[in-house]
Amino acid sequence: MLLWCQQEPSILINKSIYSSRDGYLISNPYHSIYDSMGWLWVLGENKISNEYVFGDKEIIIQRFDGAIFFNLSLPDTFDKRIKEGHFFKHKEKGLYLKLYYTDDRAELFFIDTETLQITPVDAYNHLSKKYIISKEFQVNNETRLIITSEEKFYSAVLVGLGLRILDSIPFDRPVKNPFLEEIRNTEASTIVKLLFIKEGILLNKQGKITKKIVSTDFIDNQGHTFYPNEIHNSFAVNNEYFFYLDDYENVFKFDPKNTKFIEIPNTSESYALKKDMVFDNNFENGFLNEVVSDYSEVKFYDFNGFHPQITSKIQIKNYSKTAYNQFGKDLVVLNGNTLESYGFMNSKIKTFLRGKSIRTIKKLSENKYIVATDTEGVYTINTKDNTEEKIKFTLDNKEISMNYSRDIYVNEDHTITINDSDNLYTTDANYKVIKDKSLKIIGEEIIKIEDTIFTADQRGIISKFSINEKKYTKIPNTESVQIREFATNGTRLFATTVANGIFEYENGSFETHVFENEKAENLLSINYLQDYGILVSTKFGKIYTYDSDKKSLKLLYEDPLKASIVGMVTDNSNNLWLNTYAGIVSVNRSTQKIGRYTVKDGVYELEGNRYSTYKNPEGNIWMGSYRGLSYFNPNELSTIELNAQPQFTSISYFDTELNRWKAHSSPRFLDSIQTISLPSEYQRFSATMSVFGQIDRNDIAYKYRLSEKGNDSDWFTSYPGKEILFANLAPGEYTLQVKAVSASNEKIGNTIELRVISEKIFYKTWWFILALILLAFGTVSYLFYQYKGRQKILVKNEIALNEAKIKTSMMLEIHHRIKNNLQIVSGLLGLQMINSANEELKLKLQDSQSRIESIAGIHNLLYNSDNFETLSFKQNVNNIIKYYQILFPKKVIYTLNFDSSMLPIDKATPLSLLLNELISNSHKHAFSEEEQPEIHINFIKTDANYEFKYLDNGNFKMEGIKKESMGMKIIEMMNTQLKGDLKIDNSNGFKCTLIFS
Repeated sequence: MLLWCQQEPSILINKSIYSSRDGYLISNPYHSIYDSMGWLWVLGENKISNEYVFGDKEIIIQRFDGAIFFNLSLPDTFDKRIKEGHFFKHKEKGLYLKLYYTDDRAELFFIDTETLQITPVDAYNHLSKKYIISKEFQVNNETRLIITSEEKFYSAVLVGLGLRILDSIPFDRPVKNPFLEEIRNTEASTIVKLLFIKEGILLNKQGKITKKIVSTDFIDNQGHTFYPNEIHNSFAVNNEYFFYLDDYENVFKFDPKNTKFIEIPNTSESYALKKDMVFDNNFENGFLNEVVSDYSEVKFYDFNGFHPQITSKIQIKNYSKTAYNQFGKDLVVLNGNTLESYGFMNSKIKTFLRGKSIRTIKKLSENKYIVATDTEGVYTINTKDNTEEKIKFTLDNKEISMNYSRDIYVNEDHTITINDSDNLYTTDANYKVIKDKSLKIIGEEIIKIEDTIFTADQRGIISKFSINEKKYTKIPNTESVQIREFATNGTRLFATTVANGIFEYENGSFETHVFENEKAENLLSINYLQDYGILVSTKFGKIYTYDSDKKSLKLLYEDPLKASIVGMVTDNSNNLWLNTYAGIVSVNRSTQKIGRYTVKDGVYELEGNRYSTYKNPEGNIWMGSYRGLSYFNPNELSTIELNAQPQFTSISYFDTELNRWKAHSSPRFLDSIQTISLPSEYQRFSATMSVFGQIDRNDIAYKYRLSEKGNDSDWFTSYPGKEILFANLAPGEYTLQVKAVSASNEKIGNTIELRVISEKIFYKTWWFILALILLAFGTVSYLFYQYKGRQKILVKNEIALNEAKIKTSMMLEIHHRIKNNLQIVSGLLGLQMINSANEELKLKLQDSQSRIESIAGIHNLLYNSDNFETLSFKQNVNNIIKYYQILFPKKVIYTLNFDSSMLPIDKATPLSLLLNELISNSHKHAFSEEEQPEIHINFIKTDANYEFKYLDNGNFKMEGIKKESMGMKIIEMMNTQLKGDLKIDNSNGFKCTLIFS
């Protein structure tokens, strides 16, 4: 039975799905487009507003870098209700956004895709209302517009925020709703036609209207002219443009010289297909979206002239919207809150015998190979016709099964030597077993060295068969040797074993060798390669070279993924190609660069099989697995380079200029920024990355590290869609390095770097520390100066205090002595009065004694007071009154009215003597006839003066007192000493008023 393998070249499809869980917030997409830098822009309704709001929905824009979604604020539409919208391109660094409103005309906005600024195109938005409909199209690098009014076509060009009318032409008659069909471009002309109305024009490259389309411009095979109702599609073959019109199945060729559309006979092949196909700019590829039932199929084609060939197809939901960055290389499908991203790549790896476990391969002829499987027989493969066919082996005209073959030998006479578990067969070219060249064997593993075939049972026992002698014998003492795989350098036999290390046999004797640097049970595959010698692989991804002289292993290669290596071969440039449990690996001998090819590259099954690695004489390589056989040219495969470059897509940190945390995602900022500064109070930042180019982002990882200046740190790993965050950075200068690596740990593009300065906290800066030192020095100096000053003051105060204490003690002693002396004098006067019989003398002595007691009373008050400068006059008055109450037996009522004023000592003494004389005079001269004598004494301070008043109610007889008397003299003297104003009034009793300062 003849089977077909996959077509060549194979189209590899990778798919990623995103939803709100991944940051995709749009639930009803209006439109999507890629900008020139590889970012996807999506316009649509916010899913969150759809969930919770009835009526108007929030419209948002999202940008997608292939892994992370970023929101962009919609321009202010001043409460106009948006019903639809779409993007279209403008040159390299910009997009136009056209928004359609429910109750107003559409508006146009220009988006600078580098700065993310969105600006209204006022030149379009403020057009006269006579302009109704517009449609955009591209001519070279210019964005053109066709605008219609009810009367005319207008040709215009958009330049940034400006709009310029290039040409216009009136309709044959006014059209109320001049809607436009899809605009069709050719190399030299642009065809524009109204929808439903027979009005159309041709424009040249400069946007000038060259003519109106008329019915005579369209000619069918019968020579009939007609005006098409609909221009379906156009495409180019060899720079000639063809169109599908109305229901015609043949194409119409456009003649740019005569501006005629002429039907070409016998061109109806694939009519339905090409009529609706979307082509790339070069008309080399196309895709078609066909509704099947409850889903749609998007089919991709190689457009080879009039014969499109399908390359791949995917199934999507009906009514989905699509966008692509590079036609035929990628596709984005949007439906509801789901965004599906597809990547397409031509594989240079063919896969044969899918689903079958492959064991060994040999070449039969130029394009024909024989391949053995484990349990599904033996096949022939034709690499030119891409066919595979199962072989029928016969013995005595009966078909026999052939399984578990470990090797195949195509002999010079075109016979084939092959084995199964129990037999070693030789067949002719028609796969008929030659009985006399076949025999029973022990074991499955086989290898041929010259005319001897060695076999090995996996449970032990190694045997050999001499083809010339037709003799099959066991090699003694090999019962415990369990062979994994054989190899030979042409004369000597080598093998890896289960537990005995490496088996080595020559000239009838064998040895086994174990090694200190690798466990025997880890050894897996073995092969002899001319430029490498004997290579031995392990279960954990190591390859050693075996030195048969020194009986040692030297490490040659270690797989980054530690995947088991089950096959080794070299290409024509002596580079190693490895069949592993993690895909196909190449190791460049000179550069040691490693390449790993996996499912994304067309490897159908990653887990390789032993015995199934083979290189044909032309240098093509076969590598088998448990589910298929890979076939490739290593020169073509190794030239596949990852045309991609990692970039920062956002950098977030506290922006001191804006005084807030900001996520910077504009390409211009990200392209220009080389250094960021982190203020001391916000020492953290984050970044996101993406790889732009033809690559499956699911197969990418990011290695990153943040190294302080002068110190390299360890690399960490992140994955697409993840943000890297650094917080609580110590002050210093850092460098963030990020590199993208493939699934095989191969570096993609260049390493990107960002310099990060984490500013010191102000109290750790040199200037603050210097200021602090100066402040501390100044403070210490000031305190020391203050201390010295205080010490001086303390010393002075202590001296002054001591002097004051001495002075106080002296004053106390003086007052005490004066008081004592005055009391002694008073006492002597009292004795003199007692001993004198002269009454006049007694009276005079009594007066003197009272005066002395008055003065002594002052000194007594001073002695008992803490203040030697002032005293309470009231207290002294009380002492004088007490004296006179004792001296004179007649009871006198004293009325005192004093404030709390204190008198200086120089005022208190004369005033006390004056009062003493007044009281003495009252007792002696005023109360002789008064039954209830009263004395009133007032003393208050008013402003800066003291006011003293003395009154009695006696009958004071002036003639009884002479002004020349001692008492009056003393009163006058004391008044003079006080510098007061003394007034005496005798009109009603006795009244004395004294005012002094």
